[in-house]
Amino acid sequence: MPSGQNDTGIELVDVRKPTVLDSTSWAPSPAQVELTPEQYVSVYSDRQWEEFVLECATTLASYEKVMRSGGANDHGVDIAAFASGSGFDGPWDCYQCKHYAGSLTPGDAYPEVLKIVLGVLDGHFSWPRKYYFVAPKGYTTTLAGALNSPRKLRREMRTALTKDKSTLVKRLGDHSLEEVLAFIDGADFSGFGSIELHQLVDAHRVTRWHAARFGVALPDREAPQIPATKESEVSQRYVTQLLDAYTERHGQMLTPVTAPQDSKVGSHYQRQRIAFYTAESLRVFARESVPEKTFEELQEEILDGVIEVHDSHSGGALEKLTAVTTKAHQLSITSNGLLPRVGMRDRTGICHQLVNDWKMSWCDATAE
Repeated sequence: MPSGQNDTGIELVDVRKPTVLDSTSWAPSPAQVELTPEQYVSVYSDRQWEEFVLECATTLASYEKVMRSGGANDHGVDIAAFASGSGFDGPWDCYQCKHYAGSLTPGDAYPEVLKIVLGVLDGHFSWPRKYYFVAPKGYTTTLAGALNSPRKLRREMRTALTKDKSTLVKRLGDHSLEEVLAFIDGADFSGFGSIELHQLVDAHRVTRWHAARFGVALPDREAPQIPATKESEVSQRYVTQLLDAYTERHGQMLTPVTAPQDSKVGSHYQRQRIAFYTAESLRVFARESVPEKTFEELQEEILDGVIEVHDSHSGGALEKLTAVTTKAHQLSITSNGLLPRVGMRDRTGICHQLVNDWKMSWCDATAE
């Protein structure tokens, strides 16, 4: 389901990197480091709280997609998590976000439950598989009891709708009270519940947004796995460019299998290959540990830093490679969130990735 308006009338926005901190500005100050995630969350705006819960939801179950409501006409759905490609027509979970100064009360919660009932009656979506209230200050005893008992929640909803001067009745729109009560009597409330703040924080720790959002250290990187050399590697442009550079220098034709054993270029070829796969492992690490586009931004910053050396170099291909990678090692990069886990091999490897992506070349005259 793409971002934007859909046939339910609910505008949904796809999950992206946090807006409170981005990949170029999330190095924490000493004062920030002292704060716990719970303390950060306590001063969030309603929007920031929704974004935090959105990020948590990506790890709470196996979802095809998790999206946030982008408009006022949300029919009681702050965050929708889809268990299949069918969206609202298939199994889906709802996360209702309430960032209040105090504990969530029945008066806060029951109108939201009614919105879901009316949304189903109006055909906007199917009955949710799970429905969670998420509130940083917790829940009153009465509400907690109802959310942990489907029978009690059904009874409380009926009472709230039928008591004298019920404010909920004014929210029924074109639906009669009898119609709504009949739906409530037959609805399955076993999927309704709540999620505690500590559960959300624990879930968030394994997301790619945690270090950026709370200014904590990135997890350690695993050692890169360097696959055995194969003839098929010649399909990778960075390999072709390396082999052509060796041919230019030494006049001999090499392959991905023969190059590592060559007395003149073997050690150099292996170093470049290891650097490439080290940078590839950094790319994988970035997908799991930092906000989207952080790795691509690092690639772009290195490209910006070396491209003048690349474009102005008039020597041979191997000299050009050395000049460009040396410049990459010398760059003073201070703003990218991956920097604490970036080594010299990564910088060399990113140069080869840029060659692979046709953004640089060692052998300009090579027929591709």
